Amino acid sequence: MKRQPDKLIPQSSLFTLLSAFIVVMLPHYANVSSWLVILSVLLLLWRSSIVKGWLDYPGRSVKTLLVVASVVGFYLSYRHQFSVESAVAFFVLSVSLKLIEVRFIKDCYLFVFILLYLCACQFLFSQTFLTAIYQITASFVTLAVLFSLHKGRLDIPSKIRALEFAKLVFIAIPLVIIIFMFFPRIAPLWSIPLSTGKAYTGISDSMSPGQIAELTQSSERAFRVSFSGDIPPQNQLYWRGLELDTLEGETWRSSETPAQILLGRLDEVRTFNTDDKDSYSVLIEPTNNRWAYALANSSLASTNLMLSDRGYIRFKSNVIQPTRYKLTYEIEKLTGPLSVVNGKTVRVPSVLSPVEVRRYTQLPSSGNPITRQFVSKWLEKGLTAEELTLQMMRYFREQPFYYTLRPPRTRESLFDEFLFDTRRGFCAHYAGALVYMLRLAGVPSRVIVGYQGGELNQQEGYLMVHQYDAHAWVEVWLDGVGWQRYDPTAMVALDRVEKGLREAVKEEGSFLSDNAFASARYNNIAFVRWMRLRLDALSYNWQKWVVGYDGQTQYDFLSRWLGAVSFKSLALIMATIGGVIVVIAFLLLGYSKKRGAVDEVVLEFERFCKSLEKTGMKRVIGETPSQYTQRLAVKFPLHQKALEGLSRIFNDLQYGESRDQDDKARLLDNMKQQARVLAREIKRWNKRHDKSE
Repeated sequence: MKRQPDKLIPQSSLFTLLSAFIVVMLPHYANVSSWLVILSVLLLLWRSSIVKGWLDYPGRSVKTLLVVASVVGFYLSYRHQFSVESAVAFFVLSVSLKLIEVRFIKDCYLFVFILLYLCACQFLFSQTFLTAIYQITASFVTLAVLFSLHKGRLDIPSKIRALEFAKLVFIAIPLVIIIFMFFPRIAPLWSIPLSTGKAYTGISDSMSPGQIAELTQSSERAFRVSFSGDIPPQNQLYWRGLELDTLEGETWRSSETPAQILLGRLDEVRTFNTDDKDSYSVLIEPTNNRWAYALANSSLASTNLMLSDRGYIRFKSNVIQPTRYKLTYEIEKLTGPLSVVNGKTVRVPSVLSPVEVRRYTQLPSSGNPITRQFVSKWLEKGLTAEELTLQMMRYFREQPFYYTLRPPRTRESLFDEFLFDTRRGFCAHYAGALVYMLRLAGVPSRVIVGYQGGELNQQEGYLMVHQYDAHAWVEVWLDGVGWQRYDPTAMVALDRVEKGLREAVKEEGSFLSDNAFASARYNNIAFVRWMRLRLDALSYNWQKWVVGYDGQTQYDFLSRWLGAVSFKSLALIMATIGGVIVVIAFLLLGYSKKRGAVDEVVLEFERFCKSLEKTGMKRVIGETPSQYTQRLAVKFPLHQKALEGLSRIFNDLQYGESRDQDDKARLLDNMKQQARVLAREIKRWNKRHDKSE
């Protein structure tokens, strides 16, 4: 048997295909090298020129040259990184090159499936509500290419084609929702941590005076918190992140060594039942590190958390996507001595080891002579560690210190100049200076960095913690008690811990002063505040109920409505509801299939009849096309042959022998042209005849 030649892509489908390529590619251009964007656009223009007939398809030598040059360019740009970003960039390059050789229908089908896969790749970079809306739209445009391949060759009017496509989408949406809600969430069998290569805003494992100042100018969200009960007071919301225990010059650093990330089976994240305790759930933004932020003395309540060897709460792997975790707390212990907790509270030993004493009293051997002399006078009084700490806290409160986000620059001795000269700074200055003085006195102490406070979203009842809420404070070791929190910033600017950064720098006017387009900056405008909170609530619920709809969330949700659920019951629910939808879809599509073959022909003839109603020749109910054209021929004898030809084409399309799609398209196009010309000539003749009378 002779092989049938491959069929070319119809012109209408080509334009739809190019539109789909543009829509799918646009968001990816933000994540790839600029030369790759330029190459992709040039290849798109080349393919568009081929459609227009201005250029021809590239030959084998040209394609070989393009591939070699592209591979070399990709190697030079991404040779030093293996990440999600580089993998997607290679995929974008491959799809762009493939575009200029998509010629036949079989190639188009493959290309459409590749574009759909590329739509899904965008979720590796962003999973927001707006991203989902855009990618769903891009998927519909891509699927429209398949629909145009199937229906476009029949030359159906675009309005009818759009309605049929909308019908298919309408039928598919309930099935997608059912599968999403009821299909069991199964964790992947293997975990391979991949970096996206993206830079993240947030706290780092070091602190110099300028770093936190930069964070205070960022309105990006750090995390959101939902409490099971009442939200604690603002001045108790200290979100501990990590300790900075080593001073190098003017920079405090952390000596904590993170545990190695082990490859293996990726366990599903589950939360513990905490109905008998106060708890809070945190949705943290990507940070690409393992630090979890928690209130003092919180207990673990989800399986994706662990305790570090120093008692800090850590994730088991780096946070590269919005991640939820749960903790329990006791309101009366938020301000008390710190304890190491794991399920139940276990107080730390009342004595530090020699290694820990050296770690928390480490200082450079020289520098800041005025501060050293100042502390030595306090030591002569024989004060205890607690008394000495309180004395230093009173010093900040009683002396003319000022809280500002615009401190003057220091030259050599940071602490000398800050404590006795400028006396202007923000949390990093005050926390660092207090720890420096305490260590000079031999008191173990450390700088803690994290966030303080949060903004209440009254529409949903959760806290929003932003980067500008970044804060540093001090923890001091008291013998027989343990680690106790002290915040010297509160001695200078009480509003900072009770009302937030905005109120603390209100008079200075430095809140988000370097970020003119941050909506939080204009929170005093009622509409801006309402819109900002509403959009954040939408984003939060999207992350909570869609992106975060894991196995635990699914089980809790279904148990709330259906009682105890199992894999068997889920399968039964899916089969029942899905079966009903499939039957309805079959009936709708079956009915459409019976009518679909004739709708375009009948619709065109009805349009012809309607255009002649003003001539007084309205088609009556039950009148066949042949009878109607015969009646027209009696009134308009000059057009008898054309009317008979139109009737003949209609009957041939409607009742004649089966034809292939190309013949039907050509014949229907001929009918359209004849009907329009004939209707125009008849109306023109009728108008002249009426005037003559």
